[in-house]
Amino acid sequence: MTEDQILKLKKRLQESRKSLSIARLPDKTKESFMELANEEFCGDYGMAFREILNYYFEHNAMKLLFFQNIDMKLDLLLDKIQPQTQSNDQFETRKMVNGREIKKTKGGKNE
Repeated sequence: MTEDQILKLKKRLQESRKSLSIARLPDKTKESFMELANEEFCGDYGMAFREILNYYFEHNAMKLLFFQNIDMKLDLLLDKIQPQTQSNDQFETRKMVNGREIKKTKGGKNE
């Protein structure tokens, strides 16, 4: 191999290192991606892909915050509900023969 051929080969290897090939991509998805890249990024597929990844990571971060916030609100609601259920422990329930239930406080007064 001549030195010129070696330089061409090195150049081709460098260029192929930067390329990306995705198999089994649905046609509509590929068309949508190419359309996005052409309209928003002047045909720069790398920048379009980078932007999609940024949206993906932002979406996951927001989803995590959302569910953490919901968990905290549920914990607050449970804390508010639990004292009420504990106050129900002060009552005794007795069922009559006809199916009617009578609540009595543990001290004996009817409710």
